[in-house]
Amino acid sequence: MGTLDDAARRRVFLPQALGADEFLRVTWHESRGVMVFSHWDGGRCVAATPVRVADVTELASLTAAALGLDPVVATGWPAPAPETLVVPAAGLTVPPVRLSA
Repeated sequence: MGTLDDAARRRVFLPQALGADEFLRVTWHESRGVMVFSHWDGGRCVAATPVRVADVTELASLTAAALGLDPVVATGWPAPAPETLVVPAAGLTVPPVRLSA
């Protein structure tokens, strides 16, 4: 089972189920409204996928169902515009989320 980093409460490490020295790290970047799912082989990151928090509703619902909990209700956030997609290999960064007053 993953552990939640008590200091920041923004990071979870999930070990690979078959016992290899691989794990999934999920990091929440609150200021950007993004969660980064990174795949690790020992101490080396082999892949990373930044996902907007608003887009993880289906993942949260699937996880809740697997745990026997009530499904997560989707929020009313719109999908991000195609021009805001992230291309990590190109060195682009996720634009900050703009909150309206």
